[in-house]
Amino acid sequence: MRLMNKLGESEKLPRNYGINELMTPSDIHLIQAIGANPESNIRTISDILGITPGAASQQVTKLAKRGLVTKSRGVKNEKEVFLSLTPLGEKAYRHHETLHEEIYQRIISRIDPLETKDIHTMKKVLQAMESVYEERLCEVRRELMQYNARNETDESMGDFC
Repeated sequence: MRLMNKLGESEKLPRNYGINELMTPSDIHLIQAIGANPESNIRTISDILGITPGAASQQVTKLAKRGLVTKSRGVKNEKEVFLSLTPLGEKAYRHHETLHEEIYQRIISRIDPLETKDIHTMKKVLQAMESVYEERLCEVRRELMQYNARNETDESMGDFC
């Protein structure tokens, strides 16, 4: 539980990703999704991030105003908007990727001395935890959809599982 709390706390703190301004985790995750999926559209990014297209669109607009993302209209369909990173957005994306790589390397250096059987045991434990939390997340999303339906709110949760 302590590990999850620390992960949760670290995912709330804004950081500087090499561009001399603070970015929230949701900002950098959107940058990461666009960087990993160039020329994607709002729907694709919203599906990747598990957020509504409206929320993704608002966030993209905010990042475009900050000079991190560009929006361009489709040639065949002018209603479709394609997303790409500006050089500044690309710099933040690369910095974020480097940060992840450094974290992975630190973890590997600490588990490297373990025996293979211990690593396999850890993997099984982590997979079990992931499975339980995936189930719980589905349950919570289902409950929220039912609540929204009862209260006639129009908040889409996408696929709940």
